[in-house]
Amino acid sequence: MGRNLKKKILGMFMCMLLMVTAVPAVESLANNAIISTVPNLPLTSMTGRIEKQKHLHSNGPDPDVYGCSVSLDGDTALKGAPYDDDNGDLSGSVYVYTRTGTTWTQQAKLLPSDGAANGLFGDSVSLSGDTALILGYGSVYVFTRTGAIWTQQQKLITSDGGVFDGSISLDGDTALVQGYQCVYVFTRTGTTWAQQAKLTASEIGYSDWFGYSVSLDGDTALVGSWFVFGMGYVYVFTRNGTIWTQQAKFTGSYVDVDAFGSSVSLSGDTALIGAEWDNEKAEDAGAAYVYTRTGTTWTEQAILTALDNRPWGYFGRLVSLDGDTALIGDSYGHAYVFTRNGTTWIQQAKLTTSDIGSSNSFGWSISLDGDTALIGTVWSKHIIGGHGFAYVFTRTGTTWKQQGKFTLYRANNVSNRVQREAMLPVSINTPVYQLIEKLFQRFPNAFPILRQLLGY
Repeated sequence: MGRNLKKKILGMFMCMLLMVTAVPAVESLANNAIISTVPNLPLTSMTGRIEKQKHLHSNGPDPDVYGCSVSLDGDTALKGAPYDDDNGDLSGSVYVYTRTGTTWTQQAKLLPSDGAANGLFGDSVSLSGDTALILGYGSVYVFTRTGAIWTQQQKLITSDGGVFDGSISLDGDTALVQGYQCVYVFTRTGTTWAQQAKLTASEIGYSDWFGYSVSLDGDTALVGSWFVFGMGYVYVFTRNGTIWTQQAKFTGSYVDVDAFGSSVSLSGDTALIGAEWDNEKAEDAGAAYVYTRTGTTWTEQAILTALDNRPWGYFGRLVSLDGDTALIGDSYGHAYVFTRNGTTWIQQAKLTTSDIGSSNSFGWSISLDGDTALIGTVWSKHIIGGHGFAYVFTRTGTTWKQQGKFTLYRANNVSNRVQREAMLPVSINTPVYQLIEKLFQRFPNAFPILRQLLGY
């Protein structure tokens, strides 16, 4: 593996480090000696933090990871706030914004009918027309809009008792939801949703995270399977009637494509796949792979990299595709726009804002629809008086300009979870740490020492 093992599986080394240090600590206590069991991380090495995607809103103080997830469709935007406290601590909420002309206003705040503490409602969101698909902790909800009124239509339940996980995608009357080593397909008839299929890959093993990223367009589903110790895979499934079958499997042509499939986006016969640990241009500079379909055959069309690619840039950590335009985020606070002419892709723009400083993470959340891009940023330290923003960019011709900006003054009651996120370096914001968080959610009573270290 081109990326050295310590950096690639940093989370695993932290667990090992805790185990190693815990033994001498216990022995020292027996001898009335005091030895710290928590490693002292040098602050000078911290370039950011591991943190959820965020947009801050205008509807009161302490939005609690507002914008952790975002989705844009036409003149409507969804922004999740899974740590919101309306129905108890970390119960979560989702904000809906609509655009009239060039002005964006809040239309609604969505809450589940059974909202409760630790529900994390809004952890993932997906929007298609007047329908919103929203993930909470182990639960998925469908909301629909009539006029300007949003109501909960249904709470989805699997037919096999399976638990929902962290990735969702919605297109019309079909929804994809990640489960454990599987992806569930739900379809709507009238106002009723029912499970249509359960997608799996026969060669998936324990070390894979099938469904880590998903994207749906019509009768085609794109499913990423990030592999802990290797490259990762992306699977294409297609639907004929009500039957889904695997059509293709991608691995990336470069010999050292790390974290391939950590993000995916599908538009028609084109698939965009992020590989944020790709080392082709520089150490973990990242890349995004483009595949196209002719008939039932998929071929690699291009490998996209930033013109200013830098080591540990993690380009491709987020991707969003619409037609011949691709929006790609990195970990340095940028969002890149690429466009296709024929079969050739070129970088059209590098989006950023003049008021973003080193303490912000511009591009942490992205969504593209036509000539509009929605990009989120957060205040890294979450200190009293901190701000977070969401930016709307629009394209005229080949020029992108900022159209709007959402902001909120942050109140004093910053939660322990948010403070914990503010302390972790952005360089470890990788699938490893997202995997650790998933493990915490799945096994709430396990890993007590690691939980204490990370502030859970």
